[in-house]
Amino acid sequence: MECPKCRSNNREGVQFCEECGAKFEIECPFCKAKIPIAKKFCGECGNQLSKIKAVEKQSPYIDSERKNVTVLFSDMSGYTSLTERLDPEEVKDLMSRIFGEIAQVITKYEGFIERFIGDAVMAVFGVPKTHEDDPIRAIKAAREIHALVEALSPKIKEKIGQKVTMHSGINTGLVITGEVNLERGTHGITGDAINLASRLEGLADPGEILAGHETYRQAEGYFIFERLEPVKVKGKEEPIIAYRMIAPSTRRTRFEVSAQRGLTPLIGRKRELDQLLEGFRRVKIGRGQAISIVSEAGLGKSRLLYEFRKAVAKEEVTFLEGKCLSYGKGVAYHPLIDILKSNFDIMEGDGDQEITEKIKKNLTALSVDEYQHFRIFSSFSLLRTIVSTRFL
Repeated sequence: MECPKCRSNNREGVQFCEECGAKFEIECPFCKAKIPIAKKFCGECGNQLSKIKAVEKQSPYIDSERKNVTVLFSDMSGYTSLTERLDPEEVKDLMSRIFGEIAQVITKYEGFIERFIGDAVMAVFGVPKTHEDDPIRAIKAAREIHALVEALSPKIKEKIGQKVTMHSGINTGLVITGEVNLERGTHGITGDAINLASRLEGLADPGEILAGHETYRQAEGYFIFERLEPVKVKGKEEPIIAYRMIAPSTRRTRFEVSAQRGLTPLIGRKRELDQLLEGFRRVKIGRGQAISIVSEAGLGKSRLLYEFRKAVAKEEVTFLEGKCLSYGKGVAYHPLIDILKSNFDIMEGDGDQEITEKIKKNLTALSVDEYQHFRIFSSFSLLRTIVSTRFL
């Protein structure tokens, strides 16, 4: 057993290091609880510690570097009333539960929790692992954080007479990263992007998510934003422009956003397009086809499919599309759920009854009779539950 302090080897089962005397326990980076070193899960917030250890072994230290990241600050409105009217033990238990669920949301989108500060959380997307859609991930994480606190709010209101909500600020920009210490839960990140994210969070009203200009620019098309009037904030010479996130957009991919703005002519893909059209011709005569399109990112896979769909637009054909997203890999049946949501026009926020009605309506449009309805609903009862409760 390796001592977390002096890194010396010890016999299995000992409670203290035989070299330096340190107690064998680690600090949960999410809720800061002290956990025996052999445990796999945190007893306070329920997060899996083995994954954290694995990441620590892979990258225990990273030198300082310049990186573009997206910073999320999310704070609770109503926390003061919570602390005034509840026993400190109740507040601690409640916040541990909330922070545990927040940590799971941020981990799902592969962000990193820089720190919890009282009733607020600061998370970074883009350190240590960078994704091209980090601003989108941050906004999705913020929306889920708001939703989970809103779901708990009615029970809290019964106790304190006031609901609690989250308000968030998100900003994208250049930072300097310092030493990565996953055991302490800190990256030592500095930069103006962090200050602006904090200011945006301070400007946000309860329930609001405010984004900086660069976050808005990269997430435009995926979400609907409202531009706010410039406002002067502390530490900034010029007024800043914030964008209020209203709702997700119906467009779901970067390519769809680009297509909305206009596309250049497709060059050099006639052979591949002809192969797809030939496959379609065979399908029409009853010969099933499976075609894989493989290439490096940015070489035109989405554009090729777009041109194929245009070429067969006048044919009697139904397209079913499901996406495998990196932050959806932990959700069972995710591509199938995506197909159902897209084909049946199921939107985030739809209730069970509304989902059921949409599925019935679309099955009727496909000329499926009532008996087949029953069989389909029996087979997909689990999926209906997942669709209604596991939106991404």
